Order: sequence, then structure tokens, then C-alpha cells
Amino acid sequence: MFRSRLSLSGFVLIAALMLSGGTASAEMDTNSANHEISGCRDFLIHESTHDMFSTGWCAGTVNTLKYMGGGNHCSPSAVTLRQAVLVVVRYIDARPERMHENFKELALEAMKAAWPCRR
Repeated sequence: MFRSRLSLSGFVLIAALMLSGGTASAEMDTNSANHEISGCRDFLIHESTHDMFSTGWCAGTVNTLKYMGGGNHCSPSAVTLRQAVLVVVRYIDARPERMHENFKELALEAMKAAWPCRR
């Protein structure tokens, strides 16, 4: 009986370790520009064949940041969503060493650089 308990508990331990993943160090930060930029590029070229969710996420995020930027930027009302995404993509592409940083923060920086508020 003791031997079967040990075998069963050993099996359960091994199964739990296998199911827990062990890939935490290899996981991509889903908030990083590295993860999100492809959806923005797809949005600009109207290619929905890659990942429609990522394309929509980019458009929604940039649109929200454009209108709710918290005073960080003053984009003209005539700026289209496409123009705002283009500003963000160009800004991030010009800084490949920062691709690991938070996409939303870089997008706000891009809009602030493109449309600074006049005080």
C-alpha cells in the first residue's frame, strides 16, 4: 500500500510539474510593443489574414489613446485612426531597442511627439 501511494504521489507531482508549464521565462510580454506591433502593421496594410484580433486590438488601443490621452498630446480632431496608427508604428519602428517596452506607453509617446500641446 505504501509503495502504491508513493508511486501515485510521484506521478501526481510529475504531472503537476508538466502542466504548470515551466515556460515562464520564455513567455512574451503581451503588453510589449514587440507583441503588438504586427497587428498595427496589418491594420495599415489592410491585411486581416494574420490575426484579426491583434489588428482590432491595435486599432482600438490607438483610437482610445488618441481620444483619452490624458493631456499627453493634442491631436487635431481631423486626424484619422489610420494616421494615428501610422504615427505609432513609425515611432516604434524607429526605436527597435525599445520594442520590449509597454506598447501603450510608446504609443502615447509617439502621439505626444507628433502632436505636442501648445501651452
